Amino acid sequence: MGIQCRSSSRTKEKEKTLDPRLTMSRMTEGEGGRMTEGEGGNDGRGQWHGKLAASLHGRFFGIWLVGFLLLSTPVAAGEQLVASSPAVHWAAWGAEAFERAQAEDKLILLDLTAIWCHACHVMDETAYVDPAVVEFLNAGFIPVRVDTDQRPDIAARYKHGGWPTTSVLLPSGEILFQANALSPDAMLEVLRTSDAFYRENRRGMAERVAQVWERVASAQRASRQPQGRIYPEMLPQILAMMKLEYDPVSGGFRDAPKFFEPAAIALAFSHHFWYRDSEWRQMALFTLDQQLKLHDPVWGGFFRYAEAADWSHPHYEKLLSIQATNLLNYLEAYQVTGLPQYREVVEETMRYVERFLSDRDRGGFYASQDSDVRYVGRSGRDVTGREFFALDESQRLAVGIPFVDRTMLTDSNALMIKASLRVSQVLGNMQAREFALKTLRRLYKERYQPGRGLAHLLHDGYPGEFGLLADQVFFADALLEAFLSTGSSHYLKQAQTVIEDVIRLFEDSRAGGYFDRTPSASSLGLLKFPQKDLPVNAALSQVFSDLFYLTQNPRYREKAEHILRMILDAGSLPVARTGLALHRFLYYPVHIVVVGEKSEVMARDLFDRSLAMYAPGKLVRFLDPRVDSLSIGEVTFPDVTGPVAYVCTDRLCSSPIAQAEELPDRFQEMLTALTEARKPFSTRHGTPSSSAR
Repeated sequence: MGIQCRSSSRTKEKEKTLDPRLTMSRMTEGEGGRMTEGEGGNDGRGQWHGKLAASLHGRFFGIWLVGFLLLSTPVAAGEQLVASSPAVHWAAWGAEAFERAQAEDKLILLDLTAIWCHACHVMDETAYVDPAVVEFLNAGFIPVRVDTDQRPDIAARYKHGGWPTTSVLLPSGEILFQANALSPDAMLEVLRTSDAFYRENRRGMAERVAQVWERVASAQRASRQPQGRIYPEMLPQILAMMKLEYDPVSGGFRDAPKFFEPAAIALAFSHHFWYRDSEWRQMALFTLDQQLKLHDPVWGGFFRYAEAADWSHPHYEKLLSIQATNLLNYLEAYQVTGLPQYREVVEETMRYVERFLSDRDRGGFYASQDSDVRYVGRSGRDVTGREFFALDESQRLAVGIPFVDRTMLTDSNALMIKASLRVSQVLGNMQAREFALKTLRRLYKERYQPGRGLAHLLHDGYPGEFGLLADQVFFADALLEAFLSTGSSHYLKQAQTVIEDVIRLFEDSRAGGYFDRTPSASSLGLLKFPQKDLPVNAALSQVFSDLFYLTQNPRYREKAEHILRMILDAGSLPVARTGLALHRFLYYPVHIVVVGEKSEVMARDLFDRSLAMYAPGKLVRFLDPRVDSLSIGEVTFPDVTGPVAYVCTDRLCSSPIAQAEELPDRFQEMLTALTEARKPFSTRHGTPSSSAR
C-alpha cells in the first residue's frame, strides 16, 4: 500500500543525482493531514485481484492482491443525491460482519464512502436501488459500509483511487476486486463474476492468503532500525524535487487533478524567508492566487479540489481540514506581503467556518459541507454544486443550504484550532482565540483517556474509535499552539501527556516510526496489516522537535531524528512534509521570551507584539515570575523590575527589551545576524548564551 510514485520523466532524470534515499512519491500529502488523493483515479476499469503479494517498502510494508483477470467496468455518472436506500442490508465494519461472512462462506461487498462524496450519492440512487443488484447483494454477500472520515485507518488500506471505493473482499477481508463508481449493470456483473470465481477457486486463495500473511509476519520479525544519517544537503535536494513538479503555467505542485498542497506552500515561504530566495516566494504566491478559483466568493471557504490543471471544474464539497490548512497558507502570505487581499481571504474563510462549521454554543468544528442541495422544491429537482455556487446569497438561501456533517473529528478539529490560534495571533481576533481554546478544552475533556489517548469522534455522546495516530499528533500540535498563544504551561503538560501515549501505543521500536493505528489482536481484514502514514509521521517529527526546543529534553530530539531516518529509509516520501520536518530538526528556531506578570498591561503588550511578528517556526514564551521558572535549559532570565522581552537564537539572546515599540527593530536585528551566520543546529552546541544569564 504505500504512496504511489507519479513523478515525471524530468523528475526521474533528476533523481539520478540525488541522495538515493530521497526518491519521490508525491510532493505532499495532498489535502492536508491524513487526507489523500480525492475522487478521481477511476479509469473506467475495475481491478481484479487474486494472488496476494507482500512487498517490503522501506521499513514498512505494502500489501495488495494482484491479477486473476481484468474486467472493464463502466463508471456511473450523475448528480449527487440523497443517502442510501434502506433496501441494501448494510452491516457495520466489525466482528459480527466478518463472522457472518466466514460462517456463511460469503464474500464481503465493502462500500467505502463519504457523506460529502458526490459519486457516492450517485451509486446510492442507481446501483444500490437496482432490484437485481439489491437482491443479489443481500442474498449472496455481506454488504459493509464504511465512512472514510470516521474510519481513516480502513480507508488507508482499502481506498482505490478515490471515493466511492467499491471492493469485493474474501470472507477474511483480503481484496478480490476494486473499482470506484459502478453502474447497476456493471455492479451486477461484478457481483456475479466474483462470486462464481470465488466458488471455483476458494481453496487456492485461502492457501495463498495464509502464505502472504506469514511472509508479512516474517518480514516484520526481520526488520531493523534504519541506519542512515541526516545531513543539511538533503534540504536543497528536496527543494529541487519540488521545483521539478511545480506548474509554472497554473501554479501548484502537480498536474491535473489539482489539490491544495499546504506543506509545499509553507516550505516555499520558509525557504524564501531564511535564504531571501524570491523565486520561491513567487512560486508560493502565484499558486495561492491561482487556487483562489476554488474559493467561494459569496460565503467564503474553499472547495475540495479541481479536476483540471488550471484549477477549473471544481468539486464543491467543503472540508474542515482544507479550510484549516488554507487559513495557515493565506495568513502567511499576508505576513510575507502585507497585501490586504490575503487578509480578506483569511477573514472570509473564518466567517464561513464560524457560520456553517461551528458549534458556537459548546465549541467544536463540524467535519464538512456537501456540494449539492438535494430534493428541494415541489419538483424535487436537486440543485448541483455547479448550479448552487453560481448563485448569490439571496438565491442560495431561497434554494436551501447544502447538508453539513456535524460529526466532530479530532484530527481536523485540531488543525482548525491551530489555524484559529494563528489567526488570533496575527490579526488580533480574540473571538477566534477564545473559541479555539473552548474547543480544545471540550475535546480534551470528552475524548482523552489516560493510556488510550484521544478518541476520533463521539458515538451517541460517548468517545469512539480510539487508537488513531493522526488524532494524537495533530491534537498535541494544537496543544503546543495553545501554549504558545497563552503562555499557560498546562497546555504544554497536556501535550507531553498525549505524546507519551503516542510513544507507548504507536511506536515501532523494531523498525522505527509510528504505526497509523494501535496494534490489536482483534484487527479485521487488512487492519492486521502494519502501516505507517508518512505525512503524519513527518508531522510528529515536527512536534517532537518543538517539544525539544521548548523543554530542552534531548529525548524528544532523538525521537524526531528516528522518525526522519525511517521516512528517508522508506524510499518513497511526502517531499514537502519531509522538508518541513528536516528543517525543523536541523535549524534552531528563533525564540522570543517575555518575562513579566501576565496580568500587567505592558507585559501583555510585549507578548501580543511578539506573537504577531513574522518568522517561520518562531516560538514565543511568556514567563511569569510568580508562577513560572525563569530557566529554559541552561539559560536563566533575571527577575527584573517591570516586564521585558528577549530575542534568542541557539547561540545568544539579546539584551532586555522593555518597550513593545522597540521589539520589531530588535527582532529584525537578531534575524539579520542569524540569517547571515545560520548553521544547522546540533545538540553539541548546547543552549543559548546571553546577557540574560
